[in-house]
Amino acid sequence: MSNTTASALPFTFGGFTVSAGCRRILITAELEPSNEGSLIQPTGFPDLGPVLYPDPAGKQGLICLIESEASMANRLEEVCFDNKYIGSLKNAFAGLPYLKAQTGTEFTTSSTIDGHRFASDFLAKGKNSFGGTVAVVTLADHIKTTLGMTEGGKSMPVANIPNVFPLVMGLDPMSLIHGFQISNEQIKFVGLRLPRALSASIVGFDCNRVTVPGIKFNVGQVDSDSGQAIFQKARITAKKIEARFSIDVGLLASLRLDSVGTNDQPGEHQSTRLQLLLAIALWKVATFLDLLKHELSLRTECKLRIKRNEAEVAPRYSIEGATSTTGDFGYEGIAATSLAGDKSLIATAGLPAGRSPLILQF
Repeated sequence: MSNTTASALPFTFGGFTVSAGCRRILITAELEPSNEGSLIQPTGFPDLGPVLYPDPAGKQGLICLIESEASMANRLEEVCFDNKYIGSLKNAFAGLPYLKAQTGTEFTTSSTIDGHRFASDFLAKGKNSFGGTVAVVTLADHIKTTLGMTEGGKSMPVANIPNVFPLVMGLDPMSLIHGFQISNEQIKFVGLRLPRALSASIVGFDCNRVTVPGIKFNVGQVDSDSGQAIFQKARITAKKIEARFSIDVGLLASLRLDSVGTNDQPGEHQSTRLQLLLAIALWKVATFLDLLKHELSLRTECKLRIKRNEAEVAPRYSIEGATSTTGDFGYEGIAATSLAGDKSLIATAGLPAGRSPLILQF
Protein backbone atom coordinates (compact mmCIF):
# COMPACT_ATOMS: atom_id res chain seq x y z
CA MET A 1 0.00 0.00 0.00
CA SER A 2 1.06 3.61 -0.59
CA ASN A 3 2.24 5.92 2.20
CA THR A 4 -1.03 7.83 1.78
CA THR A 5 -3.06 4.70 2.34
CA ALA A 6 -0.95 3.84 5.35
CA SER A 7 -1.73 7.27 6.81
CA ALA A 8 -5.47 6.72 6.26
CA LEU A 9 -5.49 3.42 8.17
CA PRO A 10 -6.23 2.36 10.83
CA PHE A 11 -9.56 4.14 10.63
CA THR A 12 -12.49 3.86 13.04
CA PHE A 13 -16.10 4.66 12.15
CA GLY A 14 -19.11 3.96 14.36
CA GLY A 15 -16.98 1.79 16.64
CA PHE A 16 -15.68 -0.38 13.77
CA THR A 17 -11.95 -0.23 12.99
CA VAL A 18 -10.49 -0.81 9.53
CA SER A 19 -7.02 -1.97 10.45
CA ALA A 20 -3.74 -0.99 8.80
CA GLY A 21 -2.95 -3.34 5.93
CA CYS A 22 -6.61 -4.25 5.37
CA ARG A 23 -7.33 -5.38 1.81
CA ARG A 24 -10.92 -6.57 2.10
CA ILE A 25 -13.76 -6.59 4.63
CA LEU A 26 -16.17 -9.52 4.46
CA ILE A 27 -19.45 -9.30 6.36
CA THR A 28 -22.00 -12.10 6.68
CA ALA A 29 -25.39 -12.33 8.35
CA GLU A 30 -27.53 -15.44 8.68
CA LEU A 31 -31.15 -14.76 7.76
CA GLU A 32 -34.49 -16.52 8.04
CA PRO A 33 -37.94 -16.07 6.48
CA SER A 34 -40.16 -13.85 8.60
CA ASN A 35 -43.40 -14.70 6.80
CA GLU A 36 -45.47 -17.75 7.64
CA GLY A 37 -44.08 -20.95 6.22
CA SER A 38 -40.63 -21.32 4.72
CA LEU A 39 -41.29 -20.78 1.00
CA ILE A 40 -39.10 -18.11 -0.55
CA GLN A 41 -39.52 -16.28 -3.84
CA PRO A 42 -35.97 -15.80 -5.16
CA THR A 43 -34.91 -13.33 -7.80
CA GLY A 44 -35.42 -14.48 -11.38
CA PHE A 45 -37.30 -13.95 -14.62
CA PRO A 46 -40.59 -15.61 -15.68
CA ASP A 47 -39.05 -17.50 -18.61
CA LEU A 48 -35.82 -18.43 -16.79
CA GLY A 49 -36.79 -18.95 -13.19
CA PRO A 50 -34.40 -18.67 -10.25
CA VAL A 51 -30.68 -19.43 -10.35
CA LEU A 52 -29.84 -22.75 -8.62
CA TYR A 53 -26.54 -24.58 -8.90
CA PRO A 54 -24.80 -27.41 -7.02
CA ASP A 55 -22.32 -26.46 -4.31
CA PRO A 56 -18.87 -26.88 -5.97
CA ALA A 57 -17.56 -28.27 -2.66
CA GLY A 58 -20.35 -30.85 -2.61
CA LYS A 59 -21.30 -30.01 0.98
CA GLN A 60 -24.40 -27.78 0.88
CA GLY A 61 -26.57 -29.23 -1.86
CA LEU A 62 -28.16 -26.77 -4.25
CA ILE A 63 -27.26 -23.11 -3.78
CA CYS A 64 -29.85 -20.52 -4.83
CA LEU A 65 -29.24 -16.88 -5.64
CA ILE A 66 -32.02 -15.20 -3.66
CA GLU A 67 -30.85 -11.64 -4.34
CA SER A 68 -28.28 -10.85 -7.04
CA GLU A 69 -25.32 -8.47 -6.83
CA ALA A 70 -27.01 -6.04 -9.21
CA SER A 71 -30.22 -6.00 -7.17
CA MET A 72 -28.29 -5.65 -3.91
CA ALA A 73 -26.40 -2.67 -5.34
CA ASN A 74 -29.75 -0.97 -5.93
CA ARG A 75 -30.91 -1.79 -2.41
CA LEU A 76 -27.67 -0.54 -0.85
CA GLU A 77 -28.14 2.74 -2.69
CA GLU A 78 -31.78 3.02 -1.61
CA VAL A 79 -30.87 3.02 2.09
CA CYS A 80 -29.23 6.43 1.50
CA PHE A 81 -32.31 8.07 -0.01
CA ASP A 82 -34.52 10.64 1.61
CA ASN A 83 -36.74 10.41 -1.48
CA LYS A 84 -35.95 7.44 -3.75
CA TYR A 85 -38.11 8.77 -6.60
CA ILE A 86 -35.88 11.80 -7.14
CA GLY A 87 -32.67 10.30 -5.73
CA SER A 88 -32.25 12.88 -2.96
CA LEU A 89 -30.04 11.82 -0.04
CA LYS A 90 -30.67 11.67 3.70
CA ASN A 91 -29.40 14.38 6.04
CA ALA A 92 -26.56 12.03 7.04
CA PHE A 93 -25.04 12.82 3.62
CA ALA A 94 -25.47 16.61 3.68
CA GLY A 95 -22.80 18.19 1.50
CA LEU A 96 -21.99 15.04 -0.47
CA PRO A 97 -21.92 15.80 -4.22
CA TYR A 98 -24.29 14.14 -6.67
CA LEU A 99 -25.85 15.10 -10.01
CA LYS A 100 -29.46 15.96 -10.67
CA ALA A 101 -30.79 16.56 -14.19
CA GLN A 102 -33.75 18.88 -14.69
CA THR A 103 -35.70 20.41 -17.53
CA GLY A 104 -36.52 23.78 -16.06
CA THR A 105 -37.81 22.82 -12.62
CA GLU A 106 -39.03 19.38 -13.69
CA PHE A 107 -36.94 16.48 -12.36
CA THR A 108 -35.50 14.14 -14.99
CA THR A 109 -32.98 11.84 -13.30
CA SER A 110 -30.04 11.83 -10.91
CA SER A 111 -26.70 10.06 -10.71
CA THR A 112 -27.87 8.27 -7.55
CA ILE A 113 -30.71 6.42 -9.31
CA ASP A 114 -29.70 6.31 -12.99
CA GLY A 115 -28.25 2.89 -13.76
CA HIS A 116 -26.02 4.40 -16.46
CA ARG A 117 -24.67 7.17 -14.20
CA PHE A 118 -22.30 9.36 -16.23
CA ALA A 119 -23.13 7.43 -19.38
CA SER A 120 -26.76 8.57 -19.14
CA ASP A 121 -27.64 11.00 -21.93
CA PHE A 122 -29.75 13.02 -19.52
CA LEU A 123 -26.67 13.61 -17.38
CA ALA A 124 -24.06 13.73 -20.14
CA LYS A 125 -26.01 16.43 -22.03
CA GLY A 126 -26.98 18.36 -18.91
CA LYS A 127 -25.39 21.80 -18.55
CA ASN A 128 -23.76 23.72 -15.71
CA SER A 129 -20.77 26.01 -15.22
CA PHE A 130 -19.13 23.43 -12.89
CA GLY A 131 -17.67 26.20 -10.77
CA GLY A 132 -16.56 28.29 -13.72
CA THR A 133 -17.18 32.02 -13.82
CA VAL A 134 -19.00 32.28 -17.16
CA ALA A 135 -19.06 29.26 -19.47
CA VAL A 136 -21.97 26.83 -19.19
CA VAL A 137 -21.07 23.48 -20.75
CA THR A 138 -22.42 19.96 -20.83
CA LEU A 139 -21.20 17.36 -18.35
CA ALA A 140 -19.66 15.45 -21.28
CA ASP A 141 -17.66 18.52 -22.37
CA HIS A 142 -16.60 19.17 -18.77
CA ILE A 143 -15.27 15.61 -18.54
CA LYS A 144 -13.50 15.87 -21.91
CA THR A 145 -11.82 19.14 -20.98
CA THR A 146 -10.79 17.97 -17.51
CA LEU A 147 -9.26 14.75 -18.83
CA GLY A 148 -7.60 16.37 -21.86
CA MET A 149 -9.59 14.39 -24.41
CA THR A 150 -9.15 14.98 -28.13
CA GLU A 151 -11.05 14.10 -31.30
CA GLY A 152 -14.37 14.79 -29.67
CA GLY A 153 -13.83 12.35 -26.85
CA LYS A 154 -12.34 9.50 -28.85
CA SER A 155 -8.82 9.61 -27.42
CA MET A 156 -6.79 10.99 -24.53
CA PRO A 157 -3.33 10.59 -23.00
CA VAL A 158 -3.22 7.29 -21.13
CA ALA A 159 -1.42 9.04 -18.28
CA ASN A 160 -4.59 11.09 -17.68
CA ILE A 161 -6.79 8.05 -16.95
CA PRO A 162 -6.17 8.15 -13.14
CA ASN A 163 -7.52 11.72 -13.17
CA VAL A 164 -11.02 10.37 -13.72
CA PHE A 165 -11.26 9.28 -10.08
CA PRO A 166 -10.81 12.71 -8.42
CA LEU A 167 -13.14 14.06 -11.12
CA VAL A 168 -15.82 11.53 -10.14
CA MET A 169 -15.10 12.16 -6.45
CA GLY A 170 -16.17 15.77 -7.00
CA LEU A 171 -19.29 14.84 -8.96
CA ASP A 172 -20.70 11.76 -7.18
CA PRO A 173 -18.49 9.84 -4.70
CA MET A 174 -21.13 7.08 -4.49
CA SER A 175 -20.11 6.08 -8.01
CA LEU A 176 -16.67 5.09 -6.73
CA ILE A 177 -18.33 2.61 -4.38
CA HIS A 178 -20.89 1.07 -6.74
CA GLY A 179 -18.91 1.35 -9.97
CA PHE A 180 -19.37 3.43 -13.10
CA GLN A 181 -18.60 3.65 -16.80
CA ILE A 182 -18.18 6.83 -18.80
CA SER A 183 -19.01 5.93 -22.35
CA ASN A 184 -21.75 7.40 -24.56
CA GLU A 185 -22.25 9.10 -27.90
CA GLN A 186 -20.27 12.13 -26.67
CA ILE A 187 -17.37 10.23 -25.03
CA LYS A 188 -16.22 7.21 -27.01
CA PHE A 189 -12.91 6.57 -25.23
CA VAL A 190 -12.98 3.05 -23.76
CA GLY A 191 -11.50 2.43 -20.34
CA LEU A 192 -13.05 5.07 -18.09
CA ARG A 193 -14.71 2.64 -15.73
CA LEU A 194 -14.52 1.17 -12.26
CA PRO A 195 -15.92 -2.13 -10.91
CA ARG A 196 -17.93 -2.28 -7.70
CA ALA A 197 -15.91 -1.76 -4.55
CA LEU A 198 -18.95 -2.82 -2.50
CA SER A 199 -20.63 -6.00 -3.66
CA ALA A 200 -23.30 -8.09 -1.95
CA SER A 201 -25.71 -10.96 -2.47
CA ILE A 202 -28.17 -13.12 -0.56
CA VAL A 203 -27.87 -16.86 -1.12
CA GLY A 204 -29.66 -19.96 0.12
CA PHE A 205 -27.98 -23.31 0.85
CA ASP A 206 -29.33 -26.88 0.73
CA CYS A 207 -32.25 -25.63 -1.34
CA ASN A 208 -35.18 -27.49 -2.82
CA ARG A 209 -37.33 -26.35 -5.71
CA VAL A 210 -41.04 -25.93 -5.01
CA THR A 211 -43.65 -25.29 -7.70
CA VAL A 212 -46.67 -23.30 -6.56
CA PRO A 213 -49.79 -23.01 -8.74
CA GLY A 214 -51.24 -19.66 -9.66
CA ILE A 215 -54.40 -18.61 -11.44
CA LYS A 216 -55.64 -15.47 -13.14
CA PHE A 217 -59.22 -15.01 -14.26
CA ASN A 218 -61.45 -12.06 -15.08
CA VAL A 219 -64.68 -11.52 -13.16
CA GLY A 220 -67.24 -8.78 -13.06
CA GLN A 221 -68.42 -6.57 -15.90
CA VAL A 222 -65.22 -6.32 -17.93
CA ASP A 223 -65.63 -7.99 -21.31
CA SER A 224 -62.48 -10.04 -21.90
CA ASP A 225 -61.41 -12.95 -24.12
CA SER A 226 -58.44 -13.91 -21.93
CA GLY A 227 -60.54 -16.24 -19.81
CA GLN A 228 -58.74 -18.19 -17.13
CA ALA A 229 -54.97 -18.63 -17.02
CA ILE A 230 -53.23 -21.21 -14.84
CA PHE A 231 -49.49 -20.86 -14.34
CA GLN A 232 -46.58 -22.00 -12.19
CA LYS A 233 -44.67 -19.93 -9.65
CA ALA A 234 -41.10 -20.95 -8.80
CA ARG A 235 -40.32 -21.00 -5.08
CA ILE A 236 -37.61 -22.59 -2.93
CA THR A 237 -36.96 -23.79 0.59
CA ALA A 238 -33.48 -23.34 2.11
CA LYS A 239 -31.89 -24.85 5.19
CA LYS A 240 -29.64 -21.80 5.52
CA ILE A 241 -29.82 -18.25 4.15
CA GLU A 242 -26.91 -15.84 4.23
CA ALA A 243 -26.44 -12.19 3.29
CA ARG A 244 -22.86 -11.57 2.13
CA PHE A 245 -21.07 -8.25 1.72
CA SER A 246 -17.57 -7.49 0.47
CA ILE A 247 -15.84 -4.10 0.72
CA ASP A 248 -12.75 -4.00 -1.51
CA VAL A 249 -10.54 -1.74 0.59
CA GLY A 250 -7.56 -2.48 -1.64
CA LEU A 251 -9.38 -1.23 -4.74
CA LEU A 252 -10.45 2.04 -3.09
CA ALA A 253 -6.97 2.54 -1.63
CA SER A 254 -5.42 2.15 -5.10
CA LEU A 255 -7.40 5.05 -6.60
CA ARG A 256 -6.13 8.58 -7.01
CA LEU A 257 -8.88 10.43 -5.14
CA ASP A 258 -7.34 13.91 -5.09
CA SER A 259 -5.36 15.97 -7.58
CA VAL A 260 -1.64 15.29 -7.43
CA GLY A 261 0.24 17.72 -5.20
CA THR A 262 3.79 19.03 -5.43
CA ASN A 263 6.56 16.63 -6.49
CA ASP A 264 3.92 14.15 -7.66
CA GLN A 265 2.86 13.50 -4.07
CA PRO A 266 -0.75 12.55 -3.30
CA GLY A 267 -3.11 15.47 -2.72
CA GLU A 268 -3.80 16.74 0.79
CA HIS A 269 -7.31 15.20 0.83
CA GLN A 270 -6.34 11.73 -0.40
CA SER A 271 -6.50 10.10 3.05
CA THR A 272 -9.71 11.79 4.21
CA ARG A 273 -11.44 10.93 0.94
CA LEU A 274 -10.48 7.26 1.28
CA GLN A 275 -11.83 7.30 4.84
CA LEU A 276 -15.06 8.89 3.62
CA LEU A 277 -15.59 6.17 1.00
CA LEU A 278 -14.91 3.43 3.54
CA ALA A 279 -17.33 5.05 6.00
CA ILE A 280 -20.07 5.28 3.35
CA ALA A 281 -19.60 1.61 2.40
CA LEU A 282 -19.74 0.52 6.06
CA TRP A 283 -22.79 2.73 6.67
CA LYS A 284 -24.64 1.26 3.71
CA VAL A 285 -24.08 -2.33 4.88
CA ALA A 286 -24.93 -1.50 8.50
CA THR A 287 -28.13 0.36 7.58
CA PHE A 288 -29.28 -2.48 5.32
CA LEU A 289 -28.68 -4.94 8.17
CA ASP A 290 -30.57 -2.63 10.51
CA LEU A 291 -33.60 -3.00 8.23
CA LEU A 292 -33.20 -6.78 8.42
CA LYS A 293 -33.23 -6.63 12.21
CA HIS A 294 -37.04 -6.81 12.17
CA GLU A 295 -38.08 -7.58 8.57
CA LEU A 296 -37.26 -6.54 5.05
CA SER A 297 -39.62 -7.39 2.20
CA LEU A 298 -37.60 -8.08 -0.94
CA ARG A 299 -40.65 -9.41 -2.75
CA THR A 300 -44.20 -10.45 -1.83
CA GLU A 301 -43.04 -13.92 -0.80
CA CYS A 302 -39.51 -13.03 0.22
CA LYS A 303 -39.62 -11.41 3.63
CA LEU A 304 -36.39 -11.91 5.54
CA ARG A 305 -34.88 -10.95 8.88
CA ILE A 306 -31.68 -11.64 10.81
CA LYS A 307 -31.96 -15.14 12.24
CA ARG A 308 -33.20 -15.46 15.79
CA ASN A 309 -32.83 -18.28 18.27
CA GLU A 310 -33.42 -17.26 21.84
CA ALA A 311 -31.54 -14.09 20.89
CA GLU A 312 -30.63 -12.46 17.61
CA VAL A 313 -27.65 -14.07 15.85
CA ALA A 314 -25.10 -11.28 15.36
CA PRO A 315 -23.69 -10.62 11.89
CA ARG A 316 -19.97 -11.35 11.63
CA TYR A 317 -17.05 -9.64 9.94
CA SER A 318 -13.67 -10.79 8.70
CA ILE A 319 -10.81 -8.45 7.79
CA GLU A 320 -8.36 -9.82 5.23
CA GLY A 321 -4.93 -8.29 4.82
CA ALA A 322 -1.60 -8.01 6.58
CA THR A 323 -3.36 -9.03 9.80
CA SER A 324 -6.63 -10.97 9.67
CA THR A 325 -9.26 -10.46 12.36
CA THR A 326 -12.85 -11.59 12.88
CA GLY A 327 -15.66 -10.63 15.24
CA ASP A 328 -19.24 -9.46 15.61
CA PHE A 329 -20.21 -6.65 13.23
CA GLY A 330 -21.75 -3.89 15.35
CA TYR A 331 -24.07 -2.62 12.66
CA GLU A 332 -26.38 -0.66 14.97
CA GLY A 333 -23.63 1.72 16.10
CA ILE A 334 -22.39 2.22 12.54
CA ALA A 335 -25.89 2.89 11.17
CA ALA A 336 -26.46 5.52 13.89
CA THR A 337 -23.29 7.45 12.96
CA SER A 338 -23.70 10.47 10.67
CA LEU A 339 -21.19 11.41 8.00
CA ALA A 340 -22.33 15.05 8.00
CA GLY A 341 -21.63 17.96 10.36
CA ASP A 342 -19.00 20.65 10.90
CA LYS A 343 -16.15 18.22 11.58
CA SER A 344 -17.51 15.29 9.65
CA LEU A 345 -15.80 13.13 7.06
CA ILE A 346 -17.71 14.99 4.33
CA ALA A 347 -16.62 18.40 5.61
CA THR A 348 -12.94 17.41 5.87
CA ALA A 349 -12.73 15.68 2.47
CA GLY A 350 -12.27 18.94 0.57
CA LEU A 351 -15.15 18.29 -1.82
CA PRO A 352 -16.53 21.06 -4.06
CA ALA A 353 -19.24 23.13 -2.38
CA GLY A 354 -22.73 23.62 -3.80
CA ARG A 355 -22.97 20.20 -5.41
CA SER A 356 -25.44 18.45 -3.12
CA PRO A 357 -26.96 18.30 -5.67
CA LEU A 358 -25.28 19.84 -8.70
CA ILE A 359 -28.17 20.78 -11.02
CA LEU A 360 -27.72 19.96 -14.69
CA GLN A 361 -30.18 21.63 -17.06
CA PHE A 362 -31.22 19.22 -19.80
